[in-house]
Formats: sequence, C-alpha cells, structure tokens
Amino acid sequence: MKIQSLDGVWKLTKKNDPGTAIRAEVPGSVYTALLGARMMNDPYFREEQYNAKRLCEEDYVYSRNFTLNQDIAACSKLILRFEGIDTLADIYLNGSLLGKCDNMHRIWEYNAAPLLTGNTEHIEVRLHSPAEYVRRMNEKSPLWGVSSTMAGFPHLRKAHYMFGWDWGPVLPDMGIWRSVSILGIHGGRIESVYARQKISPESAEIETDIVVSDVTAEKPAVKVEIISPDGAVISADANISEDAKLTNTGFSAVLNVERPKLWFPRGYGKQPLYQLKVTLFDGDDILDEKVQTLGIRKIEVCHGKDEHGSEFAFSVNGIKIFAMGADYIPEDQLICRRSRERTEKLLRCCIAQNFNMIRVWGGGYYPDDYFYDFCDREGLLVWQDCMFACAVYGTDRAFLENVRRELTDNIRRIRGHACLAMWCGNNEIESAWKGWGLPDDAVLRNGYTRMFEVLFPKIFSYCDPETYYHPSSPSAGGGFDGTDDDNRGDSHYWAVWHGFRPITAYREHKFRFCSEYGFESVPCMKTVRSFANESDLELMSPVMEAHQKCDMGNPKLLFYIAQHVNYPSSFESLIYASQLIQAEAVRMNAENMRRSRGVCMGSLYWQLNDSNPVISWSSVDYFGRRKALHYYAKRFYSQVLVSVDDSKEGTLSFSLANERSTPADGRIRWRLHDNKGETLREDTIAARALAYSSSVCGELTLDNLFSQLSLSDHVTMHTNRVTLRSHVLEYFFVENNAILSGGVYLFTEPKHFDFIDPELSLSVDDLGSAFRITVSAKAFAKGVCLDSDLADCEFSDNWFDICSGSKIVLVTKSELPSGISSEDFANSLSAVSYYDEMRSHSK
Repeated sequence: MKIQSLDGVWKLTKKNDPGTAIRAEVPGSVYTALLGARMMNDPYFREEQYNAKRLCEEDYVYSRNFTLNQDIAACSKLILRFEGIDTLADIYLNGSLLGKCDNMHRIWEYNAAPLLTGNTEHIEVRLHSPAEYVRRMNEKSPLWGVSSTMAGFPHLRKAHYMFGWDWGPVLPDMGIWRSVSILGIHGGRIESVYARQKISPESAEIETDIVVSDVTAEKPAVKVEIISPDGAVISADANISEDAKLTNTGFSAVLNVERPKLWFPRGYGKQPLYQLKVTLFDGDDILDEKVQTLGIRKIEVCHGKDEHGSEFAFSVNGIKIFAMGADYIPEDQLICRRSRERTEKLLRCCIAQNFNMIRVWGGGYYPDDYFYDFCDREGLLVWQDCMFACAVYGTDRAFLENVRRELTDNIRRIRGHACLAMWCGNNEIESAWKGWGLPDDAVLRNGYTRMFEVLFPKIFSYCDPETYYHPSSPSAGGGFDGTDDDNRGDSHYWAVWHGFRPITAYREHKFRFCSEYGFESVPCMKTVRSFANESDLELMSPVMEAHQKCDMGNPKLLFYIAQHVNYPSSFESLIYASQLIQAEAVRMNAENMRRSRGVCMGSLYWQLNDSNPVISWSSVDYFGRRKALHYYAKRFYSQVLVSVDDSKEGTLSFSLANERSTPADGRIRWRLHDNKGETLREDTIAARALAYSSSVCGELTLDNLFSQLSLSDHVTMHTNRVTLRSHVLEYFFVENNAILSGGVYLFTEPKHFDFIDPELSLSVDDLGSAFRITVSAKAFAKGVCLDSDLADCEFSDNWFDICSGSKIVLVTKSELPSGISSEDFANSLSAVSYYDEMRSHSK
C-alpha cells in the first residue's frame, strides 16, 4: 500500500462569505485558523469565550488542490482517508459529492478513483455548524445532558467536552483534526492485526489474527514475525481461513516465544516491548506491512468475593496491584493544539509522581497513538472509557450502527497496546439513570441497556475478547444494581465537595476501587494572569466566575476554606489556601484507601489536567504548572507509604502500605516538635509490611505522647486544645538508614494552630546539571511553596513542611533558560509558608 499525505496548508472560507479566504493547517480546526488569521481573540482571555462561541454558528469550507503522485495513480484502488473530521461534513472531490460524515471519533474512507481526473485535483470539506445541528435535533427530540453543556449535545458523535463541562467553556470547534491521505492499494492491504496471548512460565503462545481487505492478488500470503527486545526473530507463515472471502480475507498464525520477558506496570517490574511485524505478499512482491509493539503480559480484573463483598482489582501477571493515578481529560478545548511533546510532558509529570495508571475519561476523544506508545514504554496502565459521558442517547438503528463503527475503529487501533488494562462503556450514565432524576422515559432507559450492556459487550467480544469490559463507571457490573455500593465495583465519591461533607468523611468508606474523587482549587497566579487583568483578581468578579464552571463552585470553595484555614487576606492567599486544602483533602482519601489495601485496590483522583486555564479539580493546570496536589501525590503514591490514622479519638495509629515485591522492614521514627521547631520527644516503632500489603504498625495515645513533658497547662491532653495548637508530630519510615516515606501531623486545623514566623531563607548551589536549593526555617513552617519568576520549575519537592532546620530541593538546569547563574536563579526564587500567606497579614 502506498500513501500520499494531504496534510499541510489548505484554504478556509466561511460558507456564506466565500470571498474571504484564510490559510488553514491540516490537521487543524476552524478556531485555530481564525486565531492564526487574527479573526478572533484568545477565547481563554477574560470573557472572550462567549464571543468565540458565536463562531460555531457558521458553516465553513476547507479546500485545496493537489496532484496525484504517479506511483499512487498506478494503483488499482484509490481511497481518500480521513483519520478524523470534526464533525458534520460533506466531502466533495472535483465538484462532485464523494460522501458525508457525522462522527469525529471514526475513520472515514471513500473510493476516490471514479472522481479523480489525473490532472490537478480539487477537494472540499464542507463543515456544518454543530451548534445549529444539536439545537435543531433537540427541538425535535430532547435528550438529557449535564446542565453545564449546550443542550442537545448527545445527538452528535462529537467530543462532549467541546459543548462545555463543569471545568470547560462551550467552544464547539470544528475542522479536519487528524491526518488526510490518499491510499493507493494494489493487490490488497492489511486491515487489522490482533494478537492473543497464552502465557506460561516457560513460554508465551502468540496467536495472531490478520484481516486483509481489497484483495486482488492471485496468491496472497502473509508472514508474521516477532522481534524480541534483544533483536532475536521468530517467524511463521500465516494460514488463510477456510471461509475467507476474496475481498476480506482472514489469516492466522501461532508463534511461541520461549522464556518471554514479561511486561509490568511501573513499580512492579520492567516494560520490555517486542515488535510484531506482519507482511502481506503476492509472490515475492510486498503489498503491505504493519509493525506494532507487543508487550507480553496477562491483565485481568478480579471480582472475587470476600468478607467485605466483591473485589475490584487489576491483576498483572498474577500480581494484584494497587492502582495509583488520576483521570485524564483532553489537554485543550481547541483540540488541534494537542501535540506529542505536550502529552509526553504531562505523562512524564505523572511518572515522576509515582503513578501506575491513567483513566481516559469518556467525555473527550480517544487519544492519539503516541499517548499509548508512551504508556507502553513507561508502564502506565490505561483505563479506557468509551466516549460517552453524563448523557442520554437516542438508540435508533442508524445511531447504533454509527457507534458500532466508531468502536470498531478505535478498538482495532488501541487493543494491541500493552498498557491497555480495560475498556469502560461510559462515564456516570448508569449512576445518572439510577439517582440523578433523569426524565422518566422507559424507551430511552431501555436504550441505555441495549447499547452498553448488549451491543457493546458483543463488539468487544468480537474485536478484543482478551480485555475486560466494564459497562459504566461507577458500576458494580451493570443492570443498575449496586451502582453506589462501596463493597463492590468501582466508586465515584463526591459527598466531599459536591455534598459539602467534611473531608474526614472519606474515612467513613472502604471503597473497593475509587475511580473518581476530588477537590477544586484555583490555579497559580501566573496562570490566572494569563486570562485576567488586575481589576479581575477577585473570586466573584465576572472574569473569575467565567473561569469557574462548577455549579456553586465558589461557594463550595469558600465553605471548605472556612473549615480549615484562616480567612484569606488577599487573592494570592486565596489561591494558596485553595491549593493547600485540595492537596490535604485528596491526601486524606488516598492514604485512607492505601491503609485498606486488599479491600481497596485503586485510587484515581479527579482530575489530572485542564483543557483551559480554569478553576478546577486538576493537579496540573492548563500550562503544565503543578499544583500542591501534584507534589502531594508523589508522597501518597510512594511505593512504601507510612501514614497516620486519627479516626479513633485521642489515638494516632501508624500504618505501612507496601507495593514492593519484597517486605518493607524497618522502623517508624517519630518526633514531637513545638511550634518553634524544637524537638521535645522522639522514639521509634518497629514496622513491617509484607509484599503487596498494608499493616498497622503501632499507635500513640495523645495522653502518653504529652505526659512526659513539663507543661503547666497539662490536663488530659486530647482535650487540652491550647497545648495541641502549638505542637506537631513528624514521622518517617526508615529502612536500611534510608527514609522511604514520611509526613507531618497537626493536632488541629491550620486555622487554629499557633504559627510563628519561620523566617524562611534560601540558598542555591550549582551542582553542574542541577541547582540545589536549601530552604531553611527558624520555626515550624507548613506548606512551603517555592516558585521562580524565570521558569515553571519542576522542583524535586514542593509544598512541604519543615519541622526544624532545612530542606534540600533540586531543579535540573534543562528546565531553565540556558546559561543562568546560581545567583540569577537564587534571585528569581520565592518561598512562602502558611504563616506568610495566611497569618502574617492578620498580625
């Protein structure tokens, strides 16, 4: 097969104003082209999103001329292939209608040969307004969707988040968002390759199923090769299926890999990748070739019953892992701003924080191949939602056929990746039908079951029977049974935040797998200033409210601020407070679940990233800047985690969670400090947790902890609030003289703690490839936040506590402007603590 790319420069015009033409890149979109031509303003600045929204009411035309390459023209079949069109389009070739499309998640192919002239060819893609379409369709047949969106969005197979979400504006862009090409086929092409695996300790049997289409070769033959990571080659000739048809031929081959190198998620082993190479021949002539990576592994989702209910656990090569990660959403409202570099930077940011899983949320789009390639290489398991979320769909025959083709295209593209852990039918639709007060329509409700619990399982059973399918998230397995149960299936827990429950409510639950929970915060001042003027820097200003999409979001934020911290005296301190509380809230649930390892087997917080600069639940904002939560995640997702449980009044219980293949065997060292940073008491406790387990290692009662101190106000310490307000407990898990995990426990909320000025100071040393920052404090400092006005540094640690003395932080020079001196870098740095942001202004 030969390929001629039609990517590059096209012309874009408004349908009603063809005389005005602008340059448009393909892949690209209408909004990005208009921005490039300065025909619209930045939709993220201030309230420009509302002006940009009006532009989607128009129809647009992409067009270009091209000349067919001679080697392509000589082929027996010519196909015009669109990897992705967004979304409603008529395709014209040399003035004649070639076809239509209505699903941005599908691959669209058209037989182009009858309309090609052999001279200068002209192609047009006439795009129709998605806003006008969903409005018209919803007037005929209303379909429910979440309130933050444009009404009627479920009528169109377009990334839902483009119609708005509770973290994104309504900007339903359109365009040719993936590559366009002419395929020249001669003799046949490889349509799809699927590898099934049977693994034993001694060998792996790889059964490869190959579908070949457009076959005109007299004697088609297929060869299959597996190339090991060290270059060794195993090969076999594929056998043609007995019932194969001339135009859609099936082949299969079985290859055995001796002593296979198994693929594991991060933290559980290595990620060796084989290559699977399939070649289609006609005699000695190569007609087509496909090469894909192959990770040899067995992934299962276990549902075994136990005394707590039914487990929901991922098993990889026989090891039940504790999944640690977050939920991934599209990286930009303008989808064509995504890039390999941007995605890989975000995913590297996850690896640095000890993630082993990413959940691809169902309201966006199926990510590009490079997303999965990276996860394959780096050992990030992928929970893959299908692109259906928080909506009710009409399920007539045409819609279901459209969806069937959408799933088939994407399953075939994604299923070969080692990182793929499971498929999920949708986000929150089962729970919405059960408890969100959706319209009482039996036909639509039955349509849900027909689609996600009948059709989808059939498609996955046919296209990817090796991978587990889960009907919805959250779900206990479908049938509207047990959607909200803690003791089976996965859970989305939103009583904290949406339900105004205190963050301690997390400890009331022992989830089997929590695939969504979270807490909002305001992005840092650098990000806020990208969309706001100085006059806008007030939480309730029109601009800030335009960048807060959550219903009652700002009142909820202020409610939780009031529970935990002092009243913010400035907009900067409001940002600080929101990020600190977000990090503490998510930490509380993550640690709670890891203490329950064996009952709970996964923590995926909402959400990893942003699609625009906005107030949201993200731990990494739109510009890739890490919030406090992302730094906290490195600690609560560490392989070995020590944590404190204070749910029993007057008692602190130490737990050790261990995700290693070897026991964690050492001591917990604790120190009691006063607010001046002086150590008043210290001791150690023997601590051990077996491989892949969690255990309680000891406890301290507050009475005993304070009883040996000479305190004039000592009564019963767990009721003496004055004493508790001036003391902190620092704790570490130490193994072989190395600190593997640690934390700081306050006996009261920060708003009641008796902080004194830590007088933070910084010094910087040049280590050659990195700068070493020494942060010193003269008293207890909570939530020390470092920043640089030279660059968005990825500090080795940030948002940390200093109980006494100093803290070392590293920054690699590759993140900074070249040639910067240690003095210049030191001058660019700032450091603030809770005292500086939340207390010093009130004293």
